[in-house]
Amino acid sequence: MKKSQAPNAVVLHSRWKKSLAATALSISLTPLAASVQAQTNASPRSDQPSLRQIEEVIVTARRREESAQSVPIAVTALDAGELEEFNISDIGDLQYFDASLNVSSSSGRPNAPVYSLRGVRPTEAIFGQDPTVAIYLADVVLSPAKGSNLGMYDLASVQVLKGPQGTLFGRNTTGGAILLTPKKPGEVISADIMVGFGSYGLMETEFGVDLPVTDTFAMRLAGRTTDEDGHQKNVAPGKYYGDKRGGGENYSTRLTAIWNVSETIQNDTILTWDKTDLNGRTPVLQTVNPSSSLALYNGGAPFGLPSMFDALSRAQNRDVHKIESDMRERSQADVWGIINTTTIDFNENLSLKSIAAYRDLDAYEVVDLDATAIPGVLTSMQTTELEHASYELQLLGSALDSKLDWVTGLYWYYEDGIEDSPGNVFEGINPANPFMQTATMHNNSYSLFSQGTYQFDNAWSVAAGIRWTYDDKELTTSSRTPLNCAMFDDTGAPLPIDQCSVKMTESFSQPTGTVSIEYQPNDDTMFYASTRLGYRAGGFNARASRAVEYQPFDPETVVDLELGSKIDWSLDQWMMRTNAAFYHQWYDDIQRTVAVDNPVGTPGSAIENAAEATVLGFEIEQTVSPTENLTLKLQYVYTDAEYAKWEEPASGKDLSDTPFYFTPEHAFTASVSYSYPLANDTGVLRFSANAAYQDDVWLNALQTIELIDQTPANLRSSLQQDAFWLVGLSLGWDNVLGSKLDLSAYVKNLTDEEYALGGVMLYPTFGLSTKVYGEPRNYGMQLRYQF
Repeated sequence: MKKSQAPNAVVLHSRWKKSLAATALSISLTPLAASVQAQTNASPRSDQPSLRQIEEVIVTARRREESAQSVPIAVTALDAGELEEFNISDIGDLQYFDASLNVSSSSGRPNAPVYSLRGVRPTEAIFGQDPTVAIYLADVVLSPAKGSNLGMYDLASVQVLKGPQGTLFGRNTTGGAILLTPKKPGEVISADIMVGFGSYGLMETEFGVDLPVTDTFAMRLAGRTTDEDGHQKNVAPGKYYGDKRGGGENYSTRLTAIWNVSETIQNDTILTWDKTDLNGRTPVLQTVNPSSSLALYNGGAPFGLPSMFDALSRAQNRDVHKIESDMRERSQADVWGIINTTTIDFNENLSLKSIAAYRDLDAYEVVDLDATAIPGVLTSMQTTELEHASYELQLLGSALDSKLDWVTGLYWYYEDGIEDSPGNVFEGINPANPFMQTATMHNNSYSLFSQGTYQFDNAWSVAAGIRWTYDDKELTTSSRTPLNCAMFDDTGAPLPIDQCSVKMTESFSQPTGTVSIEYQPNDDTMFYASTRLGYRAGGFNARASRAVEYQPFDPETVVDLELGSKIDWSLDQWMMRTNAAFYHQWYDDIQRTVAVDNPVGTPGSAIENAAEATVLGFEIEQTVSPTENLTLKLQYVYTDAEYAKWEEPASGKDLSDTPFYFTPEHAFTASVSYSYPLANDTGVLRFSANAAYQDDVWLNALQTIELIDQTPANLRSSLQQDAFWLVGLSLGWDNVLGSKLDLSAYVKNLTDEEYALGGVMLYPTFGLSTKVYGEPRNYGMQLRYQF
């Protein structure tokens, strides 16, 4: 695709003409196919027989409960049954059911995932930087990303909202949002308990108990535990032999209480606690640069040290799940939080909602970045203490004979934390090289918002919203070795040891918003056109130690234009649902972390705004339900992302050929569910399968095209992940012999595919590349009892 010269200049090459034609074909032919059937799904006419419907999915994409088929947003939603059926217990699993989502790991930190939607992704999950895709639990943002992957249990639904969310959600994001909705207490005393076991020593439990205390007060207590040995084996000689990685322990619990204070006032309170102690996921060494600083280790014998080349040779000749490391890697987190939501209904046309939340996170991580058993080459540790609070006040109503639905409100968000990052660089050669990096942040965000939807008639409606956000950020950073301050002034001279810190403050503000037009000729068909502006606040580099790294980076923005259709139709007795979206995103002032040289010998980095990019995409989701017992879902996503302009600030070099990382051009998901009722009420047999395909991708975002070109051509495969498939299967027997017992068995990664989730690529700078691999084939069984 040729680079566009202006936001309104969209140039389509042949493959985009095909995608556009496919969109037009979907929009034009689906209603025609629907007309083959005399009766559509929803709202059957009184003179026609009622037909079976595809289950309606309720979403809260516009802060109201409504059908996913009626909102002008591309959204993938999974209900509680699908989450259980496909054993989705981690946010990372969602990418195998939504091809536009990518969840990756830059350096093996399982509690610090990086989320991407439609190619919009931060370089990494780093202290003090806002995510591009925000995670919400019960309408409250879990930001920053560290620890946001906890809590994927006892959920009523998961919603993936695609595209910039610039109006109704508290933390504006340029990529999208993932909404986690916990189950609410039931009206009768009941419980369900699950016990499971599986490969690599997995033992798991999950429970949910409904306790209706009075007619107006009810609680639900839910929890989940896992204990796993891990799939990696440390084969380094000596005392580390036999150490398992990739496993660990998780404990989570959630208490939800609903109090109907009166007929017009409801108060919901959610208490959460999550504790995880994982062994981490050790990187695997891919390349070593003989011309880099690591050459000191490559000879081995002159220094009495093991050779990096020997370690590389061993890694290249063994299974990727066998690793070498000189330390026990850890990824620990202890998180607790409280959410209180109070709703007051003044009348049927006006209500007030208050959402207050507080969250506290303590985390500890150790990563062996050099992926060898050689002591002190490159190790990283992080201790994080973070708290954040938020308050949102919404006024919701309808007016003009219910033709206008509106919401307006205000929002406040606060985060305060400190992160200590001790590490070792070449300690085996220079014992003075260990360093301590400390970053302290104090951030506040304030916003006002308003959005309304006006229904002109039974078919046409328009929605418009606006938000104004003000972010006030402060970061103090310090770095020192045992002997010296490792912070430098503008001249390159080290700061005095008693003044070894730099304080940075900056404020950012941005209006954002959305406009959409919807056309619904009947209850089963909707076409829409929407445009949105999303904003991600600027900030500072928590790793800064010299002038080029101190500079604050500006906010990034995404403006998109999306055309879509959502259609329920039928062909004879086959029920169909076809949702399609074609979008164009103008991505400006992109925040990118780039590698830079550092005087103290550590791999340095700076954060800069990488000018402009365009992302064009086409997404289609097809649901086919031939019978009540059989459902097939297919999704195809095409993404064309490239930089329109990117110049290196210091040298003026053109970096616009840098690829978009973790963004496959083609991605595909498929799932099938089949149930078979047994005779004599002896239960129901279930079978389900899912498959996900991802095109080849570039892995580490620190690699600009300049650094890629400095990597030998025969080694560039270490920067990429080839295309691969992941396949999962599940078998179940519900209500065994008429009882309340359910049995199920599953297998994930059926074909035992080797695939990388991320890595650290520092070949031209520091001198090595590593990859972090996903889990091999694993399986398990679960027993669930309800009473």
